[in-house]
Amino acid sequence: MLMFSGYTGGMISKTKIRFNKIPPVYRAALAVALFLVAGVAGAFLVAGERSEARELTAATITPADFNPGNIISDDVFYNYNSMTAAEIQTFLNERNSNCDPWGLRNNRAAPFLAAGHTLPVTCLPDFQGRTVDRPVDAYCNGYVGRPNETAAEMIYNVARSCRVNPQVLLVKLQKEQGLVTSQFPWPRQYSAAMGFACPDDAPCNEAFAGFFMQVWAAARQFRVYRQADRFINGWFRVGQYNNIGLHPDASRNCGTQRVFIENQATQGLYYYTPFVPNAAALRTLSGSGDRCSVYGNRNFWVIFWRWFGNPHAPVADRTTPVPDLPEGTHIELSGASLMRLDLRAQMLSRVAAGATLDQIMQDVSVSDNITVRMTENGQVVERAATGTIVEFFITGRDAPLVTWNVSALGDVNGDGVVDVADLVAIRLHLAGTRPLTGEHLTAANVLPDNGGVDIGDLIRMRQLLAGTITNLR
Repeated sequence: MLMFSGYTGGMISKTKIRFNKIPPVYRAALAVALFLVAGVAGAFLVAGERSEARELTAATITPADFNPGNIISDDVFYNYNSMTAAEIQTFLNERNSNCDPWGLRNNRAAPFLAAGHTLPVTCLPDFQGRTVDRPVDAYCNGYVGRPNETAAEMIYNVARSCRVNPQVLLVKLQKEQGLVTSQFPWPRQYSAAMGFACPDDAPCNEAFAGFFMQVWAAARQFRVYRQADRFINGWFRVGQYNNIGLHPDASRNCGTQRVFIENQATQGLYYYTPFVPNAAALRTLSGSGDRCSVYGNRNFWVIFWRWFGNPHAPVADRTTPVPDLPEGTHIELSGASLMRLDLRAQMLSRVAAGATLDQIMQDVSVSDNITVRMTENGQVVERAATGTIVEFFITGRDAPLVTWNVSALGDVNGDGVVDVADLVAIRLHLAGTRPLTGEHLTAANVLPDNGGVDIGDLIRMRQLLAGTITNLR
């Protein structure tokens, strides 16, 4: 059982949902037997059906533009370099420039004081609080607590640790509690800021109360969801149709809607808010629909459009090293290396599947104060696979200074070897049946200069498995 949060009818609604296990529907042998060209043609047909004839802007989006299977792209959702702490602070200042700390407008003070609270209140641009240490695990790079941080600093630092777009966190804060623009926030808007672990039928879990813990827990949970297909059976699946509920109240008999989930970001949004807006909810992109309407994922999409633009736009390349290294410290990949380092994504690609850490470090130069380890799901591992992480530490410190996500060339499914299962994964991606994302998509691009994963990569993999070529590099 997991707790999810969703916005319904202007009221904050969190509910506990149980999902029955869904048996696997893909079989490698069947996929290999499928005719190659038919699958590629199918992929082109799908792409053609979704082409846009007009330019979308926040002012021109319509209900027809909402795709329940692709609410936001993976590239945008996990782009943790989208804003600096200063940019987040400026954004908060601009969105909330008329705070009413004493409740002088609209008789705000009287009910607030009657409820036992004290004045003045603090709006989000001016909020400061204590943060606490959080451990390094398979999902986030830990957090070093400080006695006094601004909301902007917390959002920025959490986003970088858990590798989630700070814009996503800002939109979630608004969608759940209206906190970004609230001119007179009540204590609960901070204590349950992201709606995390606050079900309808029970009090909020105090372990996650408070602004920092809410932002941290929600961001970390989105990283957990990104790995959901590895360890969760029977929930929402990327690359297939899923029956998603229309309303949390089963007594309304609102039923479900079949949604083909196209990426991990959208999958994560449904794990967090497991309902899809119906036609009535989408009719005006604002306001109320009918008795079967919920609004959480609609509101996320609309707010993101209005605040940050197209949630499917190409991600700007911000190649400043993440984070800035202390003076006298260096971590550099040799220019002669066959591996490639994307500083924006903090991804080390074209790594040989099964390579040891020593073999990887032959092409990496580090200063004497750096120690290195390689992990997967928080456990130290000896050999590289797609999905493992190379972590660089200042010697003697618990939290890593820099992490590189490994994409092992040809190891598309992340098991550390290149075999027929990886060929099948590329085949299913090209057919549009199970799209690849992130490090796994990069691992499938075995021809480095072909502009993306296509039939050439599939042919190259077939050559390797047939013994026509001896390696992919």
